[in-house]
Amino acid sequence: MMKTASAKLHWMSPEEGGRQALPSGHRYSTVSRFEKQRETWRKEAWSLVVEWTEPPDASRTHCVNVRFLVDGAPEQLLAAGSRFELMEGELAVATGVVT
Repeated sequence: MMKTASAKLHWMSPEEGGRQALPSGHRYSTVSRFEKQRETWRKEAWSLVVEWTEPPDASRTHCVNVRFLVDGAPEQLLAAGSRFELMEGELAVATGVVT
């Protein structure tokens, strides 16, 4: 069974280079870039699944659950205090910290 962790996620505004609108639905998956892998993330990229724990609202900060999309991912990256970004191509669209 894959590890799931709680996280606080902040979606960047369009002015910060983020999305115009937040993803719809209660689940979203994209490539992540962890602070500990900042230099190697393109070679060692792992997709995160983000699931809202509360319905998203107009604010850009949400409590979520995160887990890796596939087995064999480096679950130690989901330790409390770990920082990450959600990427869409070369753009970081959200920042997060595992709580």
